[in-house]
Amino acid sequence: MAMLLYLFKYHLRFIYFFLKLFPTNNNKITFLSRQSDFASLDFKLLSKELLLQNKNLKIKMLSRKLDKDFIGGVKFYFFMLKQMYHIATSKTCIIDSYIIPISILNHKRDLKVVQIWHALGAIKKFGYQTLGKESGRNIKVSKMMDMHKNYDVIISGSVAMVPYFSEAFNADFDKLISLGLPRIDYLVNNQKLIKNKIHKAYPKLNSKKVILYVPTFRTNESNHVKGLINSINLSKYNLIIKSHPSKKIKFSNDRVYRCKEFTALELLTIADYVITDYSAISIEAAILEKPVYFYVYDYSEYIEKNGLNIDLYKEMPGCVFKSAYELMYSLNKKQYDFNLIRNFKSKYVANVSGNITTLLADYILKGNLGEVNDESKEKIKKTFVKSI
Repeated sequence: MAMLLYLFKYHLRFIYFFLKLFPTNNNKITFLSRQSDFASLDFKLLSKELLLQNKNLKIKMLSRKLDKDFIGGVKFYFFMLKQMYHIATSKTCIIDSYIIPISILNHKRDLKVVQIWHALGAIKKFGYQTLGKESGRNIKVSKMMDMHKNYDVIISGSVAMVPYFSEAFNADFDKLISLGLPRIDYLVNNQKLIKNKIHKAYPKLNSKKVILYVPTFRTNESNHVKGLINSINLSKYNLIIKSHPSKKIKFSNDRVYRCKEFTALELLTIADYVITDYSAISIEAAILEKPVYFYVYDYSEYIEKNGLNIDLYKEMPGCVFKSAYELMYSLNKKQYDFNLIRNFKSKYVANVSGNITTLLADYILKGNLGEVNDESKEKIKKTFVKSI
């Protein structure tokens, strides 16, 4: 296995050596992702802003998921060759996930790689934080494949997230910029518009209070989802369940909504209550100051198999439950402490002024970003280093 990986890596490096002979287009910016087969909202918003600031730019979008079968692997191989050509001829690459050609290849000196990641924060551990754990990557394979190497800049959702992103990407603090993602602007600037659009498509959602359930990815979710559904009085509440993009939740209840044409981010605008677990959707919900409840039925097991960066019980006391029935009992009392979610927002969301996309595009094009609070980041760094 190790020998095959080495051959694969150096085979791509050999091909890339010749691709680098093509000239760099100084106006070309390439976006790369393997989160989905389509450009993400963050990519769309950022590329639009980049073109507003410089109409001479050439934007290339390359997004594709890796299907874990032989045919999918072959297709992804040829897709990587396409990626390699565009990386070799671009001035800047913007990525939101681990991109194999970015990390394993030796690039031209003037190539800038900006990692904006696909999550606003890291409630759960990921990347280098979970190497060797049951839910994490294999240590040897990750090192052979140079996981998360060659990043010039990594965008963090907040100063408080910098230590965890630094660990997860195995990157120096100096590479982290605490700014947030374009999706925050979309949520802040378009809340009413999105809400009206959803209510037009689903007018019945306006008849009762809406509970939005957005769990993180798991291999086995159905039994716990049924338990949650059974604990909710569907005569009193509308329930929307949004699956993780990588895992469709199976349930059979015609009274529960899926709202497939809307994202979890968009559905936050109509939610009266948000139930999640270790997903960063809790941070996005905090932007709108929605009451967030954490349904963590596997808390101890999850800490052992994956690990968490945030002590939910400490930061959101009274909002964390292992039992769906206890969660709903608390929700029904309608005594939510909004100071908790406001403090959560203040700590884990760097910017809600609606100008993140503009600042990020300006940084990519000009290299200046006046919003970064280096003093705060240095303080967090010293505190974090002392604690380990």
